[in-house]
Amino acid sequence: MADLFAGIGAVVSTQVLSRALTFILNVLVARLASPSAYGVGYVSLQLLSNLVLFVPKEGFRKVALRSPSTKADLDGLQSSVNLGWMGSASGAVAAGPLVVYWIRSSPDSGSRYEGAVLLVAIASVLEGFAEPFVVLTLAAQDFRRRAAAEAGAILVRTLCMLLFTLALDDVPLAFASSQMVYALVWFWWIAWPFVWQESQWKPVTASSGLLSKHHRTLLVEFAAMVFIKLALTEGEKMLLLVLFNEQQWGVFGLVSNLGSIILRLLFAPVEEIAYSVFSAPSVEEKQQQRTARLTLLRALLLLQGGVGWLGLCFGPIFSHAAVRLVYGREWAASEAPTVLAAYCAFLFSASLNGILEAFMYSQCSPAWVRKCNFWQVGISAVLIMVSWAGQSSGPIALVVANSLAMLLRATLGLIFAYDCLQPSWNELRLRPVGQLFGLLALGSRMIAWLVLPLKEPWQTVVAVMSTAIAIASAGFVCKEELFATVLAVKKSKEKV
Repeated sequence: MADLFAGIGAVVSTQVLSRALTFILNVLVARLASPSAYGVGYVSLQLLSNLVLFVPKEGFRKVALRSPSTKADLDGLQSSVNLGWMGSASGAVAAGPLVVYWIRSSPDSGSRYEGAVLLVAIASVLEGFAEPFVVLTLAAQDFRRRAAAEAGAILVRTLCMLLFTLALDDVPLAFASSQMVYALVWFWWIAWPFVWQESQWKPVTASSGLLSKHHRTLLVEFAAMVFIKLALTEGEKMLLLVLFNEQQWGVFGLVSNLGSIILRLLFAPVEEIAYSVFSAPSVEEKQQQRTARLTLLRALLLLQGGVGWLGLCFGPIFSHAAVRLVYGREWAASEAPTVLAAYCAFLFSASLNGILEAFMYSQCSPAWVRKCNFWQVGISAVLIMVSWAGQSSGPIALVVANSLAMLLRATLGLIFAYDCLQPSWNELRLRPVGQLFGLLALGSRMIAWLVLPLKEPWQTVVAVMSTAIAIASAGFVCKEELFATVLAVKKSKEKV
């Protein structure tokens, strides 16, 4: 099995370098764009792309990566590749009606907007046709190639976005053009190692049929779950388009891009790798598997949840200063700082939910999937009701609603993990975790009481220095638990 730490390290380090530059370029684009134009490009058109690709990525890809309890054979790999092609086809089919709806509900009747919609759809379909090669890459646990492909494509896309914005003076069209560049780079980078190996990537009927029995069963059981997860993941953007105006789209899009840097940079790749590792077949005895998986799950929850907790504790203190410093006075005078402060709570919820869902989806039975489908419908209803009830509060209502929905989803994952692993109180070791989180929360409240509001530069400097001291002090007090957590991940990587 590939080294878990090496995979995470390759993905995160590669994305740190690419995201640093892309963040700077995105800031320049935001400073050039009006909130309305920014909202159309980064919310409406981005949602179109996400909807085209959601089923291929979250449905067919997840099923393709699920291995049976016994060692996967050649037929199993061919079945996974076939699932990748089925995902590509599903994205192409979905693109047609989505384009018609987007054009008919256009906030801008100009031909440039219609061209942007068509270009985004074509780019998304092209990106979807890389799915069989993505499945092969992840099945081989070649995380470095996957990380390099994504980082390179994102970097090129962002640079083109800035250049197209300057050249065209049209943010939606520039966004669509850059998406096409991204799709081309991503497809080439992820597919070229397999192009000459036709036996691996061609859709071929194996001895067990087009799909293995294992994959056919999972595909049926996961179908409803995928669409429910679509509503939960993209539901806030759908509600945003329905309940709010284009300027508020822009505020929400800006905050999503700024506030989700950690979400995209650290959480998403770690969760994808964790899912692949938890899904991999193991030759260990059941009790050894249980211990190894429990150890790894607890460690990942503490590490990723700790990052989310840091954001929740200290993020709201710096939200207004961050928006003003990065995007300027116009954005700071909008709802963006308040929405960003609320987004910190969402990041913490997402940090826990991501790891728990990665474990749940890698281990759950069809019966549990049916239970999740029932409860996820209720969670979707909560998201809609809270968003609608808080409509007068602006985009912050969507952030609050999505944070609540994310916590409810995490609760489902926690219930499954407890039922699957049956941990004892001593194995959980909650006391040092509570001590660490409590010290961080106490430090953040003291800093907020001493220096808020941050009106002068010296206050910001004092707040930053105080935050560093508070985090370092909490880490020093709880250093044994942190070291033990890292060591547990290193030891468990060969056992899971």
